[in-house]
Amino acid sequence: WAAPGAGLDVEKVKITLDMQRAHTVACEHISRKAGWTSHTVIVVDQSGSMRKTDVAGGATRSDAVWLTLALDFVAKQLEEGTAAATDVVSVVAMNQNSKIVVDRQPMDWLLFNRVVDLLRTQEPSFDGNYKPALDLAEKLLLNNRDGQCALTLFFLSDGRPSDKIEPGWCLGSRGYHSAMVQNRIDSLAARFGRRLTVVAVGFAGPEEDFGVLEMLASRPCKFGSIGEFRKAGLTAESLGSAFSSLVSSLTATKTELTELGGTSQRAVRDVRREAHDTADDTRLNDNWFDYFQGIQRWYWVSKEREWKKMSPHSPVAAGVAYRKKYFGEGAERLVTKFRELDAQGRFVGPLLVAKESRFQIEKDLYSSDFRKFHEVFCETQGRANKLAGVFNERLSRIPGYGPQTPHITFLECSVYLVVDNYYGEVGMLVEKQLDNTKYKKWNDNKGGVDGQVAQPEAPQSIGMGVVGAIDEEEDEENEEREDETFRNVRVQINDADIPQAFSHFTYRHSSRKMLVCDLQGVFSTSRGKPIFEFTDPVIHYSSSRGRTNVFGRTDHGKKGIQNFFKTHQCTELCRMLNRKWIRCSETAQPDISSGGGGGGRLK
Repeated sequence: WAAPGAGLDVEKVKITLDMQRAHTVACEHISRKAGWTSHTVIVVDQSGSMRKTDVAGGATRSDAVWLTLALDFVAKQLEEGTAAATDVVSVVAMNQNSKIVVDRQPMDWLLFNRVVDLLRTQEPSFDGNYKPALDLAEKLLLNNRDGQCALTLFFLSDGRPSDKIEPGWCLGSRGYHSAMVQNRIDSLAARFGRRLTVVAVGFAGPEEDFGVLEMLASRPCKFGSIGEFRKAGLTAESLGSAFSSLVSSLTATKTELTELGGTSQRAVRDVRREAHDTADDTRLNDNWFDYFQGIQRWYWVSKEREWKKMSPHSPVAAGVAYRKKYFGEGAERLVTKFRELDAQGRFVGPLLVAKESRFQIEKDLYSSDFRKFHEVFCETQGRANKLAGVFNERLSRIPGYGPQTPHITFLECSVYLVVDNYYGEVGMLVEKQLDNTKYKKWNDNKGGVDGQVAQPEAPQSIGMGVVGAIDEEEDEENEEREDETFRNVRVQINDADIPQAFSHFTYRHSSRKMLVCDLQGVFSTSRGKPIFEFTDPVIHYSSSRGRTNVFGRTDHGKKGIQNFFKTHQCTELCRMLNRKWIRCSETAQPDISSGGGGGGRLK
């Protein structure tokens, strides 16, 4: 076998006294688990097959991985300024037993030198057992519960697991390995949810079977985590591309969690999640908590700024129940299934979901009145629904509107209070359960559209903010078209344009004070007229008095509005909604033709 680093080496960085001091300070912060922005656990296959010298240029597979890790993951991020000492890295060498070779170190040049040492000293040997490596990875990932700390598992292997089959298993090694890996990765994803990204990389020739590794990357998506599989060819360039993908995913997750958390460190609740596709239960069982004491249902009256009591959905409801595991997760809340119960404990009424805070601090802070925590959410969703009503009415006036033109609505929400024997009074925000198989996000609160992360270009206007430039352009457009008359006009209304047009409309209708976005839910056609049913909206509010987070932590104010317009592409529907239409009768004057009820003119 080739010796470690044979034919491959990279010079270490000279560590100055200032670098050493900064490293010592960073390690102290890490030991206190304070201020971590990310924790990346990298599992590197160090089984005997990683000593093969079949990488382009004659290097061993192992050396190519350590070299690429040093140059394309550590050095590149430090040189480009995309990582800092608050980004924590651990490395697990996977073979027969597996061991931690880098334990929670800050991203700095001392880490770079440590990886170079691994290039020079690591000797791959024996089997590549996945289970002990995943056990160590979980132990490392559990070190930080801060909601702003993005967690990443980067798992690189050149083949299938070598773990020995446990006694009593009769379905063959492939079935055993698949079941074992699925169980371990499901446990991780169920615990960490949206904080976790899993990147699995297969590093071998084209003939290698990476079915288990692909499954390791696909399963986390069922629990709200991010998963990605990449098959890297036996070249440094291909491997470098895999590490670049890791950096991109990590950067996106860090940005999301940091923007949400603000300046405070908020510990997330240690809960368990279930797969999105878990079937609905038809009766109460041990997977549910049930309550029959102190059941109250309240709704928020925005105009009067107070809560009012209301009846349960079902007239025979005597209690409620919710699932012990959560199947969904948003920026602020966890989602579980919720049902009303009759006196015999049978499910009654519609399918519902309950939403609770992801963070422990809110559970503690609002324990005296859980309605207070949900007040901003109810206000936001109610305000968005009022704007949807105005939008629907304006949409119905556009020539081309018909019985199959979709409307927009936001779900009605209420708060259920129950008495728990251990926790006392507990409150949950409850709304209709949407079809999870059709659930989609049409835009987000950072300018992304249809689930794509926004990559805005720099604004071209000079001497004004982005929103200022947009406002001026739209005002000029209105002035130019103020006196236009439309004869025999019929606009084609595309269903796909409606969500984005609604967000734009809310900005115009509110005199540029607010914009509703983060539109997510389902597009339903099962009840006759098509309808977009949305939940969990974000309202960005541009305050003239400098107020921030008027509609909660996800309200990014003027910056959020700017991000929307940096990527928004106006459609004909946007322009038509900005006009005032008059319906014309068949007896109207000749210059205002009806076109079968679809004609009109600008008022």
